[in-house]
Amino acid sequence: MSCAVLLAQTGRAPHVIDQVPAPVDVSEVLRYLGYPVSVEPGAHLQDILEDWVLEAGRRACPRAIYLVLPVSQLRPRSLRLQAATGEVEFHGAVGEFLGASECIAAFVATAGPGVERLASELMEQGDNLAAMIVNAVGAERAEAAEAMVIEQLREQAMKCDFAPTLPYSPGYCGMALTEQRTLFGLFDGCDVGVTLTDSCLMRPLKSVSGLIGLGPVERVQAFGSPCERCELYSCAMRR
Repeated sequence: MSCAVLLAQTGRAPHVIDQVPAPVDVSEVLRYLGYPVSVEPGAHLQDILEDWVLEAGRRACPRAIYLVLPVSQLRPRSLRLQAATGEVEFHGAVGEFLGASECIAAFVATAGPGVERLASELMEQGDNLAAMIVNAVGAERAEAAEAMVIEQLREQAMKCDFAPTLPYSPGYCGMALTEQRTLFGLFDGCDVGVTLTDSCLMRPLKSVSGLIGLGPVERVQAFGSPCERCELYSCAMRR
């Protein structure tokens, strides 16, 4: 199978995900709060945690958008994609992360503005603990929206004997944060309520973006995880 078959299935128009049915994963919230695996918060915090996880979950509006494009050139330090308006080039350690790819999915996922507003209100009121919990839920909801993108890509890729790679995001692992401008430019005004500041930070803050490679299953498996070759063992993005 080839990238052309996958593109015929996914099309080259952006796909918007408006619904993320998965409930809040409390274990992920605890991870964002800094709890080690299998360590539970004390009984005196359980009620506070449950209340604010529930409220933040109500305020969240996780959404995502993604776009699949063919690779026209992939080198260790650069990537060219064939977009509707012509070739678009990314710079960074692209080949080290997406080297098995024949197509690339660019994506943006967000928890929505509600959790950020709630966290800001709580900070103004001096309730730092509640604000931390709400921000952790926001991070989990953005991650849940990203997971929906990966799952949809995996379902489409399986039909072509392709598989997705790990996401590779601007600002991490040798890819400058300024590459956000190139990534956002691919969507040509079609977004899910996420904008870039002049310094390339996303608003709402609880948003994630990146590139996901798609290639033949055997090549993706043989290429393995770039994290296995990285010496930055303390990296929070390590998988």
